Amino acid sequence: MSLVRRSIPPLFLAIAALAAVPAFGQTTPTVAPKRDWADYYMVRVDPDKKGYFTLDDARRYAAAQFERLDANHDGVLDHDEFVASLTRSIARSTSEENKARMERSLTRRDTLFHTIDQKGDGKITKEEYLAAATQHFNDLDIDKAGKITTAELRTAHHGL
Repeated sequence: MSLVRRSIPPLFLAIAALAAVPAFGQTTPTVAPKRDWADYYMVRVDPDKKGYFTLDDARRYAAAQFERLDANHDGVLDHDEFVASLTRSIARSTSEENKARMERSLTRRDTLFHTIDQKGDGKITKEEYLAAATQHFNDLDIDKAGKITTAELRTAHHGL
């Protein structure tokens, strides 16, 4: 048998073995667990990833949210500014189910606007907005530890 014929089978085996090596390093793609609303909220309010947020964190987040909502940057939110992003989402939605869910959210947001607008003048000042954020934090902080965990968020939500 010639040298070429004897070396071909081992050569094919070596190539096949080397070709399979990357497959050993591959893993089956895993689906990341879906984050619920409490996890989503925590990521936004706790950027330091402490696992909780404080009143300062909540007020910092609320101040940034106020600035984002105040489209004309006049220092107050009118009703249209307060509901604008949700109204746009409803208009863009192609799903009747999502549209119905967002319209229910719009009703809740409308109620929230009137709750935060303590003066009843149709405008929310930054001070009113931050006062509402402070009150909300205090309502969520059941154990009065000065910090809110994801578990406390879920507990408060289920208690509503």
